[in-house]
Amino acid sequence: MTTMLLYKEIKALNRDEHKNLKLKAAENCAFAAQTHLVPLAGLEFFQAARHYPIVFIGQGEQLMPIALLGLKEGHNAYLDAAQQWQANTYVPAFVRRYPFVLAQDASQNFTVCFDAAYSGWNEEAGRQLFTDEGENSAYLNEMIQFLQNFTHEMERTRLLVSTLNELGLLTPRNLQLTHANGESFVLRDFQAIDEAKFAALSDEQVLSLHKSGFLGWIYAHLMSLGNANQLFERFINNKPADAQVADETRH
Repeated sequence: MTTMLLYKEIKALNRDEHKNLKLKAAENCAFAAQTHLVPLAGLEFFQAARHYPIVFIGQGEQLMPIALLGLKEGHNAYLDAAQQWQANTYVPAFVRRYPFVLAQDASQNFTVCFDAAYSGWNEEAGRQLFTDEGENSAYLNEMIQFLQNFTHEMERTRLLVSTLNELGLLTPRNLQLTHANGESFVLRDFQAIDEAKFAALSDEQVLSLHKSGFLGWIYAHLMSLGNANQLFERFINNKPADAQVADETRH
C-alpha cells in the first residue's frame, strides 16, 4: 500500500517559488472521500480504537497498521452527506497532515512537500507559509513540527511491527460480519494479533512489551476489532437501495 494516499500532485515547498502561497482552510474532507483505509501510528491506537477497526496489511517490510475507514474500496464511510468527518470521531494524523507531507531521500534527508492539486492553494487569502521577509511563518513551523512528530511515530510503529513479527504474534485473519437483517460480509486479507499466542508469551516478553510502550497498543488493536460490526452497519446504511451486498472484500 502506498503512503501517498490522498495526494495527487506532490511538489517540494520552495521559499522562493512559493513565497506568496497561502492555504485557505478546507470546507470539508472531500479529499479523503475515496480512501477506505489510512496508515495509523501506534500512538494513535488508543483514540482510533474507539471508532475504527485497526488491522495490519501488507507483507514483509511493507506491513503496517491501518485504520479501516470503509468496506468498499474508494469509499470512506466516516464522511457525512456534506463530506464532513463524522462528529466526535477521531481523525487520523495521516488525514490531518494533508495537504502537507515530508519526503525522504536516500540520504535520510527530509523535504517539506505539498499536494499542488489541493483546491485551497492561492495567493490572496488564507494562512501564510512565509513571512514578508521570506522566513517560515508560525503556521508553517507548526505544520513542520507536526510532520516531524508523525514521521517519528511511524518509525516507532515500524518497530512495533518488527517486534510483533519477531514474537510470531501476527497471523492472517478473515472476519465474518453478519447484520441483523441477515446480510453478511467477509473481511479478508488482513493480519491481526493471535490472542492465544499473545497469552502464551513469557513474563519476560510481556514486561519487554510493556517497557517499550507496545503492550497498551496491542490491547487497543485487539479491542478495536469489534468496530468492524459498526463499520458494516455504516456500509449497509449508506448502500443504495438497489445495490447488492458483496460477500467479501480484498485489501
